[in-house]
Amino acid sequence: MDIDFGIFSVVHIINLSVNIIFALIYIIPIIFIRRFHQHNNILTLNVCLASICCCLSWLPVYTLPFMEYPLDFLRSTWIYMDILQTIFTIQVPFSLVATSIHRYCSIVYHTETFFKTKRWIILCIGCQWLLAFILIIPNLVCIKLPCGYSLWLSISYFGNTVIISSMICLITNMLIYHYVQSSSRRVQPQAICGHTQPTKISRRDIYLLRHMILMFCVFIGGWAPVFILSIISHYILIRPIVSSSISVICEVALFIDIIDLFLYNHELTKYLKDLSLQCFH
Repeated sequence: MDIDFGIFSVVHIINLSVNIIFALIYIIPIIFIRRFHQHNNILTLNVCLASICCCLSWLPVYTLPFMEYPLDFLRSTWIYMDILQTIFTIQVPFSLVATSIHRYCSIVYHTETFFKTKRWIILCIGCQWLLAFILIIPNLVCIKLPCGYSLWLSISYFGNTVIISSMICLITNMLIYHYVQSSSRRVQPQAICGHTQPTKISRRDIYLLRHMILMFCVFIGGWAPVFILSIISHYILIRPIVSSSISVICEVALFIDIIDLFLYNHELTKYLKDLSLQCFH
């Protein structure tokens, strides 16, 4: 094994493992403690779950080369690993999109009780996983075909994971911003006339949206170079050290997103701090 590749593989394994551990620390209290079974927490749990699946799908890429398996076994296994990576990587940005869509519906249609139920949350998350899976069906088919990793496959992967998710997220947040602006304009004349109605847009809603937008931008900024590099590699030869370095940026971006969830969820962070103090005393 090449020394540089071995060093980068160890770095990747550490980064992915750390991401998985922090994501598990975040989701375990939400799963087992009833007071954390809130809509926002369930949505952020979904983001962490998608991140864990994404990291687990990439771990074998860096662990298998250390194991002395036959070359034919590695080649056949690589196909299934690519399928899993394709399935789970796209779920991370779409989990953030699902959160934005939920906030849009709960803010704009705040009088509809359906958007305040857990059934809506489950439907939102289920549609996210289903839609993302449908979008990558052509990719999954092409991976199994003799054509293998064509230019079209790289462009399709980039479009589905980065472009489509970015467009949906951008449109959703623009609609929310427009609603907030129009609502504030309607409230001002009512305040002058003495008929002020309380706004339904809470600071928690806006706070969550800001964090989701930040997390989405960090993820896209970290992962877009990988997909772009995959397209460029069809025209010029990319050195393994370059692709490995870009992959490290992806993992760091994912770690930043997971840490941002802790910064957003003050109640959960306080619980974990108190729990750690009890353990050490």
